[in-house]
Amino acid sequence: MAEIIPAHKDEIPQPTSIHEVEELIKRLYLPGSPNLISKIQEALQQLQRSNRGWQLAHSLLNSNDDKIRFFGALTFVIKLNNDWDSLAQDSHHLLLATLISWLVRLVSRSEGPLVVRKLCSALVSYFLRPNVSWERCIRHVICSFVREEAVSLSNLDDYPPTLELTAQLNKRQIIATMWFSATLVEEVGKTDPDNIRKIRHNVTDLVKILQYVLDSCAAVIGNSTLQDKALAPGQEGIKCLQSWVFYSHRAWLDTAIELEPLKALTQPAIRCLMHEEMFEVTVELLTDILSNYPKFLSDQDIQALFLVFTSEWSQSRLKRLKDGDFDFDSVQFGRFLLAFGDITVQDLARAPEHPSSQHLMQMLHSLLACDGYAVAEDEICHPALEFWTTFIEFIIDSLFAEGEKKAAWMSPARANIVQAIEECWVKIRYPPPEVVASWDTEVRKGFKDFRTDVRDLLQSSYTFLGIEIFETFTDIAVRSLSNRAWAETETALFCLIALADCVADEDAEDSTLARLFGSAMFSLLVDEEVNVPVKARQTAVNMLGHYAAFFERHTEYLPAVLNFLFICLGDEATAPPASRSVASLCSSCRGSLTTDLEIFIQQYERFLSGATAEIGTKDRVIGAVSAIVQALPTEEAKAQPLRKLLGLIEQDVKTCTDSARLGNPEAAQDAGIAALRCLCSVGRSMQVPTDVPIDIDSVSIRSDFWDHGLGASIQAKIVEIVDTVTSHVGWSGEIIEHACGVYRSGFKETSPGPFVLAPHFSTAFILRSRLETPRLGMILTTACILLATHSTDSSTRIEQEACSLFAHVLGLMHQMQDPQKDPEVAQNCIDFIRKLIPRYMNVLLSVKPIANLEAMFMFIIKCLRGGEVLPKRSAASFWASLVTLTEEPADIQPTINEIVQYIGPILADALIWNIAGGALRTELDVVAEPLKKLISVQPSAKRWLEDSLSREDFPSTKVDAATKRIWLQKVMKLRGAKGTNQAVKDFWIACRGTNMSYIS
Repeated sequence: MAEIIPAHKDEIPQPTSIHEVEELIKRLYLPGSPNLISKIQEALQQLQRSNRGWQLAHSLLNSNDDKIRFFGALTFVIKLNNDWDSLAQDSHHLLLATLISWLVRLVSRSEGPLVVRKLCSALVSYFLRPNVSWERCIRHVICSFVREEAVSLSNLDDYPPTLELTAQLNKRQIIATMWFSATLVEEVGKTDPDNIRKIRHNVTDLVKILQYVLDSCAAVIGNSTLQDKALAPGQEGIKCLQSWVFYSHRAWLDTAIELEPLKALTQPAIRCLMHEEMFEVTVELLTDILSNYPKFLSDQDIQALFLVFTSEWSQSRLKRLKDGDFDFDSVQFGRFLLAFGDITVQDLARAPEHPSSQHLMQMLHSLLACDGYAVAEDEICHPALEFWTTFIEFIIDSLFAEGEKKAAWMSPARANIVQAIEECWVKIRYPPPEVVASWDTEVRKGFKDFRTDVRDLLQSSYTFLGIEIFETFTDIAVRSLSNRAWAETETALFCLIALADCVADEDAEDSTLARLFGSAMFSLLVDEEVNVPVKARQTAVNMLGHYAAFFERHTEYLPAVLNFLFICLGDEATAPPASRSVASLCSSCRGSLTTDLEIFIQQYERFLSGATAEIGTKDRVIGAVSAIVQALPTEEAKAQPLRKLLGLIEQDVKTCTDSARLGNPEAAQDAGIAALRCLCSVGRSMQVPTDVPIDIDSVSIRSDFWDHGLGASIQAKIVEIVDTVTSHVGWSGEIIEHACGVYRSGFKETSPGPFVLAPHFSTAFILRSRLETPRLGMILTTACILLATHSTDSSTRIEQEACSLFAHVLGLMHQMQDPQKDPEVAQNCIDFIRKLIPRYMNVLLSVKPIANLEAMFMFIIKCLRGGEVLPKRSAASFWASLVTLTEEPADIQPTINEIVQYIGPILADALIWNIAGGALRTELDVVAEPLKKLISVQPSAKRWLEDSLSREDFPSTKVDAATKRIWLQKVMKLRGAKGTNQAVKDFWIACRGTNMSYIS
């Protein structure tokens, strides 16, 4: 047999005979380079799309090779989809007869599914062609199967009823009919909903065929002699029904039309469920209906499913799950049960005394109590948890709806929720460490997610169960601790963490917690002679931070708790959660810990000498100690302990400088980051807490301690640390982030403090930045915050700093030229300039030469006309602020007026460009703001907008002059009122030439 060998490796000669085409097709299935395969496909596609394509398809279907026959069927599909318009109309029926003839012939020869399905796709492609009249296509196919040849469309009514015809079909013909029917509805579902009128004519025939197929299948269940003939058609029938039900759902949503006759097939499908060979396809169908289209089911269908779930067959299936059998079929059954539970949840809750409700509830409880570890082995517990979450949500909604009048069914519902929580409590227990070590990353994440979802369920249930569930887990924790049952202890503590935000600050809750924290909990967990699992200690440590408010009210427990936590800081496994809990407790209870401040500093120094003093733990612990420093009564008292803490930070600074000098940049970087993170943490902790009460009658005396002497030297040390680190390790992103954090920590303070630095310090830091500086946006944001802090009437003016920063920002804008180069920096530059308005307007107007000011305005106009959302938002805000400045001091108002008169027409052009289609749909509200301000404040606004609308380069040709005039009259009449936004959107739609306002 001759082989086609290309003259060049990248060329495939055009085949000149059917034999050569077949050889080329065979080459597709042989190993070869991607380039060669691509060239072969290209050559074959040229043949398929040529005028010879129709004849080629016929010829290839005659081949003895199924791969070539498949290619022939594929060629028919390609020709139908691409060359239909070139086909003469009188050839349409001939083509249909040809396709059906091939289907009948190949099915009679026991053709495999690959070719038959592709021929079905070709027939469906024919059905979907425009102006094709083939409405009763399914009946046409089965009539042709019965006659064993393509029959005439005009003679379909001469044949017996569809049900009788179906009985005459053999297994292969029924399966092919199912494939065609499923492909038909699946492809129609992807096209225009109007095709429903073409497909509806097939529903009656399809229902009769499926009725016969499913009844035949149900009738032979248990008859091994007959079931072979019926099972395969039954399986394909169920799949076909699923496709039609899915389409029915779409049709119902899109056109409010239900394919009602299909509902008659639900009962036959349910009868097939209990057959082993039919289970997989049938349970998928029913689960799909229950989950996505429950309205498809009648009351009789629901009752039939209730009977299924109360049958011995269901109990057998459930037992397999409970015993740890999580194969595909078992999990499918579990999901089927849960889907049924979801749609009957109201009946289950409201009719707890009904035997079927009780039975089903016990089955649903069983899904939370299957053998095996959650997620790692038990695949059904997580979906089961979702059902119980839904159940609790319904109960809570009903509880609020009922008000004080509590329905009788609430008590059984309460019992069910408690039982489900108990089952979850067992399920979330951590297995032994060696088992966890054997899990892969995905399983560990899944188990953690399951615990998180149980936490959410507990929080939801607290609304209904109240303190009862809190007391239950506290009692379990105390009892488990005394029994040294560590898995149970850890799980109970985890549940108490989940409830931390739910419990009230009441005596009952406090007395409950006192039983736990007053027990031997802390001494047991750190007793070296007691082998406490790491996970139990981690959870205990984590829990303490969540109950900081309790310890703030009951400081008598603090010594034992903090001693326990500092011991845990020395353990690698518990150091991270211990540092978080220490930080939380010291922040909340700072006022009660000031007498022990020296001990805390010593503990921190001891901690620093250990192996667990890493970046992530050091900054939390030093922040905790700093919170206690902040609580000292006078500024003078804070100085010495703060100086000690800065001295400890300088150890990292020294490591940073030494490493840099020795040529070890990575070590220098790590030490520098550690120093700045700790310094930043100290700065945050030294802020006055937001919950501190303010005595409005007291006379505030501003302290000048931080301006002179020891106070000033501490501030100088803070700045020195930042400068030293940044000068030795450069300006990496993380270094900049934490350096900005140090300066920002003092911005929000309203009274003097160690981190309330003079503005020239932060200004000097900002001025060191360049356009290529990493995270320049963060530095510019810091400048914005600094300026905003000093923009209120009661704040100190920072004229010199504002001038320096403004000049720096203008320099960055000049370097950028095009805002698109760095949209984030462009946005931050505009935001800074906007912050100058109105208090520092004199600074803005002081730019010399005037060309620089003009360049700045044009840069902001570019942002308004640009494609980046954030710079456009900032530019719009800037212009909205500028054009409304009408009552500034007499020495600057004339200049402002001149600027607005000069820039007004340019601004109007930019706004109209956006409104006329240049902006995205989502940007229109942003653009509307400066338009409203312009119209409401500037007398010349109408003329500017009129000129912009009438320009020759107006961006849209979809609106005429009358439309523009009417729109302008409308917005001018609105004078910036709320309706302007809608007017802008309407005009944008008109300019875009679409009625679909969601298009952007």
